[in-house]
Amino acid sequence: MEILRCVTIGHSTNTIATYTALLTAYMIDSIIDVRSTPYSRFNPQFNRETLKTDLELEDITYLFLGDRLGARREEPEVYFPDGIVNFEKVRELTVFKEGIDQVVDMIRSSHKVALMCAEKEPFDCHRFVLIAPALTSRGVRIEHILSVEETVTQQSLEDRLIKKYNLDNLQASLFNPPKSRDARLQEAYVLRNRDIGYSKEEKKS
Repeated sequence: MEILRCVTIGHSTNTIATYTALLTAYMIDSIIDVRSTPYSRFNPQFNRETLKTDLELEDITYLFLGDRLGARREEPEVYFPDGIVNFEKVRELTVFKEGIDQVVDMIRSSHKVALMCAEKEPFDCHRFVLIAPALTSRGVRIEHILSVEETVTQQSLEDRLIKKYNLDNLQASLFNPPKSRDARLQEAYVLRNRDIGYSKEEKKS
């Protein structure tokens, strides 16, 4: 059975030198940018055109897919009634599925792929809550880079997610049979989605 692997990384406030050294340490040869807006006022070294040029100097391919896989959406049908993006509905979009196909195709082409967003902590980022579940369902094993010495698996973050929302030790009763891990995980994903998801109110401010 084919084993597909992918990592994710947040650029945070790193310098380009530090960032590319981190990619080299994990032998990354392809970056897929999943930021909806690939520009940063505070970290201009990660602006789309600048980053693409600097990565290519290190023989690292740059591909922007934030228009397909980004967390900020223009489609009105993917919002909860209160104006927060519903990640489950985003995953149903044709354009999102096409983006996932592109990621899987790159991985299958023997590229060592890293999905890149801005947020350092994957637990607080849509790459963990929105994109990773879609890739996992396609058989991709995902690790999230934290530093040169440390990564965390998608499953470990999912365990943390269940604990975060106190869904790890639910008491069963006659009228409330025990929930499977998958059911508890899906509930936790929705709660995390609502905590970190883009809101229309942010767009107004």
